[in-house]
Amino acid sequence: MCTTALAVRPHQEVQAPKVSAHLTAANENDVVAKPEMALPANISKDFIDDILKPYRKHAQYLKSAEVTHFQDKCSCATKGKDAGLITAKGRFSIPESCYIDDTGHFNAVEFNICFNQLAYVAFGKCLEANILKNLRLEGASVSFGDFKRHQLANMLIVSIESRYYKMLKSDDFTAELTINRISASAGAYFVFTSITFADAEGIKAKGTVLLAFAPPKE
Repeated sequence: MCTTALAVRPHQEVQAPKVSAHLTAANENDVVAKPEMALPANISKDFIDDILKPYRKHAQYLKSAEVTHFQDKCSCATKGKDAGLITAKGRFSIPESCYIDDTGHFNAVEFNICFNQLAYVAFGKCLEANILKNLRLEGASVSFGDFKRHQLANMLIVSIESRYYKMLKSDDFTAELTINRISASAGAYFVFTSITFADAEGIKAKGTVLLAFAPPKE
């Protein structure tokens, strides 16, 4: 049995996002946290192992990860708004499927699991390093502690779309996850993401995923 915690929950009501994340403070009088990260930022194995504890060992496909970009005033000016808010890369290996005999190809379930693991790790690291505090979100506030407490029960996939171009060599491949936009509504984050999967031959699959993180009000 494998753990796919970022499950789609069709019967759970999730309000549509209303307010988008902005970049850093609109004027010099606004107070924002200074990101505690230099780029590219390698994410330690201990951090990855801690975030992926809910997964069975044989289903922990993410082997390494790093944050390669986050948007602030400087990067917005040099790279433009199309660069996305945050980008993270991960390296994966699937020596054998956690739920089925070898199919010989990268499939939708493995796409979902790999996305989940990189999204959990990237989101958690950006919270820990104060990167998300540089995005002024009205109506939502979450700490790394909140994320850890509610990681499984309250981080949900609202929608997912995936496309597959060629067979991916699943013993050694990479993914690049981009957080394109974050919105806030009624105490929840809505995270609009895109992801590509590639092996040594190039990109083999890509998709878009809308996440919701809605920790309970305490």
